[in-house]
Amino acid sequence: MLERALLLYVNIAGLLVYLYTIYYAFTFSGLIAAFLSACLPVVASLYWMYQISKDTGDLFNNYNLACVSILVGYVVLLLFTNAGTDKSNDEN
Repeated sequence: MLERALLLYVNIAGLLVYLYTIYYAFTFSGLIAAFLSACLPVVASLYWMYQISKDTGDLFNNYNLACVSILVGYVVLLLFTNAGTDKSNDEN
C-alpha cells in the first residue's frame, strides 16, 4: 500500500513539475528553452532551480521545494519499499 501511494505521489508530482518547467522556460526564455526543457527534464530542472533561485533571491522557493520533495519521495520509495528489487514468482 505504501509503495503504491509513494509511486502515485512521485509520478503525479513529477508530471506537474515537468509541465511547470516547460511553461516557465517558455514564458521566460522562449520556444527553444521550452523544447530543450522538454527533451532534458532532469538537466532542465536543475538549471531552472538555479535560475529561479537567482531571480528570486530565495533558495527555498516553491519550485525548489517541489523538486526536493520529489527527490525525497524517490529516496523513501527505494529505501523503505521493495520497489528496486526483482519480483519473480518462480515456483521451482
